[in-house]
Amino acid sequence: MSKKEMTYLERLRIQMEYAVPLIRDLQRILGADIVNDALAHRSESETSEPSLKADFSRMQAGAEHFAAGGALDYEVIASDADSFDMNVTRCGYAQMMEELGARDIGHLLICNLDFPAAAKMGMELKRSQTQMQGAPFCDFRYRRKSWSDQHED
Repeated sequence: MSKKEMTYLERLRIQMEYAVPLIRDLQRILGADIVNDALAHRSESETSEPSLKADFSRMQAGAEHFAAGGALDYEVIASDADSFDMNVTRCGYAQMMEELGARDIGHLLICNLDFPAAAKMGMELKRSQTQMQGAPFCDFRYRRKSWSDQHED
């Protein structure tokens, strides 16, 4: 099976099978709070200047990419030229992290990276809950970042 034939979930599983034991070792040696804070800071520092102009017409295709192979069940709530709202009603990424005994850090390794990805695409993501952290669904609310938000001093 080539890389192109593998789903995003399958590729991520391979990464997590290596990362989780290393993170657990670091938590044991350094302390869980220190390692978890470092992981949280990592995703916050990933935010960079937008490299793409927000294109909400491609969001459905993006959702399908991450849902490939049955990784997600989701419903699009609203979609227009300036926004894209969806709820993930079943998350295979949370299930995968549960199987790896790492659901408690899944939001730090997987979910939190949605925010810098959105920023890079010229969008703002608001999400109040995730299945990874025990909610019944993940609520993704994407909006176009205003010009002033993208060019703050």
